[in-house]
Amino acid sequence: MSSFALKKLRVTIILGHKGATFDDKNNTIVAENLRVSATVQSGNGSMLPNAKIMIYGLSQNVINRVAKISWNIKQEKLNSIKLEASSDGGKTYTTVYFGTINFAYPNYGSVPEVILTVDSATALEHQVLPAQPLSFKGEVDVGSAISEICKSMDMRFENSGVTAKVSNAYLPQTALEKITKLCESVDATMTLDVNTVAITPRGQPRKIKVPIISPQTGLIGYPTPTLQGISLQCLFDPLIKHNGQIEVRNSLIESTNGQWRIYGLTHYLESEIAGGRWFSAIDASRLDAGVKIAK
Repeated sequence: MSSFALKKLRVTIILGHKGATFDDKNNTIVAENLRVSATVQSGNGSMLPNAKIMIYGLSQNVINRVAKISWNIKQEKLNSIKLEASSDGGKTYTTVYFGTINFAYPNYGSVPEVILTVDSATALEHQVLPAQPLSFKGEVDVGSAISEICKSMDMRFENSGVTAKVSNAYLPQTALEKITKLCESVDATMTLDVNTVAITPRGQPRKIKVPIISPQTGLIGYPTPTLQGISLQCLFDPLIKHNGQIEVRNSLIESTNGQWRIYGLTHYLESEIAGGRWFSAIDASRLDAGVKIAK
C-alpha cells in the first residue's frame, strides 16, 4: 500500500425531490478534481454512519440547490451524497460512504473559493420516514424477515451467522426500527455500511475479508492497548469496515498483534490538498470480548 500515489476523492450529489434538477437538467452532479476534505465515522455508539464532507470550488448555482439549513421531513428534500476514494490517481474508485444530507451550508470566508460543508447520515430516511407495518404469523427466520425489509429499502442484506427465529412478530415502526427490534429480540447486532445492512450474533465480527495491518502495509506508529482492546491508526484501506475484523502483525507492542473486531472507525480523507490526510483511526476489541463462555 503506497502512501506516495496521488489520492483523489469524487463526490456525487443526488437531488431527492421529484422534478428537482441542476442547471444541466439532471438531478445528479459529480464533483471530480476538486479540493475535498472528508471525515467518515462509524460505530462508537452511533447506529448510523455519518460524514462531514467539505467541497471547494462548486458553482454558486449548485451550492444554492444543495444548501439546507433546516430539518423538516414534510418540507425538506432528502438529497443524497456519495463519496468515492482512489489511491491510484483516479484509475479506480471505491465507494467509501453513501448517506442522506441533513445539513449543508456554504462558507464564503475563503472567497473566491467557496466551501460547501455537507453533514449527512447513512439511511437516515429509513430511520425517520414512516413505513408500512409488517407482520408474520408463526415462526419466521430473523434473517429472512430482515432481508424482506432490506428489499423495501433498496439496500443489500448481509447475514454473518444469525439463524434465530421469532414468533408472531408485528412491526409497525420505520424500516430501520423494524430491523433494530428484530435484532434486539435475538441478541444480534446490526451494522450499516455502504448501501448494506449487515447482521451478526452479538460480539461477533462480520464474515468479510480480513485486512492485514502492519508497519509494511500502512500501520502508523504503534497500536495503543485500551481497556476495550486496542486503538490504532493506519493508511486508508477500503477493506477496513465497521464490525469487520483486522489482523495486526509485526507490531513492536506484541500484545496488540492478532485479530480484532472493529467497534469504532473514522476515515480522514483529503484530495487536492498538500499533505492531505489519508488515514483511518480504529478502535477494536478482542474477538471474544462480550461473548458468553459456556462453563
